[in-house]
Amino acid sequence: MGPTAMMAGALLTVLTWMGPPAAVTAQSGTFADVCLEVVSEGLSDADWALVVEEVSSVVASRPALFPRAQVSASPAVIEGAGIASLATPSARLDIHSGHAGASIVGASTACLAPDQEWTARFGREFLEASAEQMLADAPTTPGIDSDVVLEWHPDEARVRTLLTFAGPLDIPNGRCWVDDVLSVDASAGIATASAQHGLETSPFAEGACGRFFDHLPDGGAGQQAVTLLPFEIDLDAGRILRFVATEVVVEENAVLLAGTLELR
Repeated sequence: MGPTAMMAGALLTVLTWMGPPAAVTAQSGTFADVCLEVVSEGLSDADWALVVEEVSSVVASRPALFPRAQVSASPAVIEGAGIASLATPSARLDIHSGHAGASIVGASTACLAPDQEWTARFGREFLEASAEQMLADAPTTPGIDSDVVLEWHPDEARVRTLLTFAGPLDIPNGRCWVDDVLSVDASAGIATASAQHGLETSPFAEGACGRFFDHLPDGGAGQQAVTLLPFEIDLDAGRILRFVATEVVVEENAVLLAGTLELR
């Protein structure tokens, strides 16, 4: 796949009430490219609005990941009939990236994992489309065909971002990759990625891998996922909402990050 033009379009932030979230019993259904759901007990609508504002700011700063983003958020406090039937009142934020081939805008299954106070889910198709966009935006050598794929290894909690390239008559050629083994630093309450680089190239082709690595300032796809969202949000009156990570999982179709909330 050769370079392609950057997908155009201004960032669009849309705040809509999507109604009471459904209780989650399994991670299946239709999801946005990225979803964040939190147990809303103890959070006001004003608190949640600050969370949405901070996440929307991050989204706006990452156009390769979100070329035409739409951000939809439910309120933190849901009033009216039906609230008593909610086992765990929660607030949800859905982000649709605008990538061709990633999810379309529409209703999303609630993504809060069982027994967790918050969950962020990063779809595989979204991460694959983002990797392709970053390659399209990267500086390349004329005459060199490049392709990037994500290799998914749920059993190892590992995502490999792999670049393959070749010139005329397959000279030069090679492969280079970033391996992200995902885990949680329990002492800090944050998710981490190993971000190990590797390459197999023909002689004098190492420069292509160097440019590839240099164009990934935020790491491979796995690292970009688990470090994308802010882990501390400044609320009013000097309060801080902290997303403490306790679990990170590579599922068949997503990277899932979850944990507990600290409000102080």
